[in-house]
Amino acid sequence: MASIPGLLAAVDQHAAAVRDLLAASGKTLDAASLGEYLVGFTESALERGWTPGDTRDWEFVRIVAVCWLMTRHDY
Repeated sequence: MASIPGLLAAVDQHAAAVRDLLAASGKTLDAASLGEYLVGFTESALERGWTPGDTRDWEFVRIVAVCWLMTRHDY
C-alpha cells in the first residue's frame, strides 16, 4: 500500500468507517461480520454498476480496507 500515495490513509479511514458501521449495528469485529459486510458491500456495488479495476475508486479502497482488517486481526 505504501507504493500508492495516499492509499494507506484512505484504507485507514475506510477501516474506521467499517468498524463504526459494525459497532453501530451491534456486531463484533470478527471474521463472520467482516465477511458478511464484504459480500453485501460488493454485491451492492456490482448492482450499482461498479466494476473492479480502478485502484483509486472508493469501492476498491473499501474492499481493501475490509481485507486489511481481516488480515490485521488474523481472520
